[in-house]
Amino acid sequence: MPRIDERSVGCDLDGVIGDIVRQLVRFSRLEHKIYLTRTLVVSENVETCAPIEREQLHRLFQNPEFFRSLPVLPYSRRALAKLATSGCAIHIVTDRFWYEGIQKDTRAWLEQHKIPFESLIFSRKSEKNLVAQKLNMGWFIEDQLSNALLLASSCRVLLIDRPYNQGVLPAKVTRVKSLPAAVEMISKAIHTPESNGRVAC
Repeated sequence: MPRIDERSVGCDLDGVIGDIVRQLVRFSRLEHKIYLTRTLVVSENVETCAPIEREQLHRLFQNPEFFRSLPVLPYSRRALAKLATSGCAIHIVTDRFWYEGIQKDTRAWLEQHKIPFESLIFSRKSEKNLVAQKLNMGWFIEDQLSNALLLASSCRVLLIDRPYNQGVLPAKVTRVKSLPAAVEMISKAIHTPESNGRVAC
């Protein structure tokens, strides 16, 4: 069986650290005069559950100001700081390829908001599980169900409860209320007496 390091933690960005739904609501109104609400976003494919077209969504994501001004979800910095202090390596893995310069903007946003991280990795959704394997991740904190199902083959996944990620979960995916709740679960696991910092995945 492959060995994994339970102090190596993957973390998605949009929907976990950054409030992507709030930003979608704001920019849909500003750019397209479309009045979305949080209650409408009940699928990770927003165009299937809200009155906005895929092309309109893509134009929002291609606007650099969308990600530069992304709001931070409450308590995310504090939660990840606690995780880092406990000795975990935080690897932020995000599927952001919308425009030239987005990698620089993403790093600047993380530094601006004092989000602690060991590495920042840009990866397509279908390849996140390969990143998890390469970095021997013991955990991954995610908000999209489709990603969680793929990642479950590589590590334990903590799925932040959102209206858009409801569904049946496999054994290695656990639904949690928030990022602080996910961090609390990881912290307890790595500090149990029987834990030596490494577990079989």
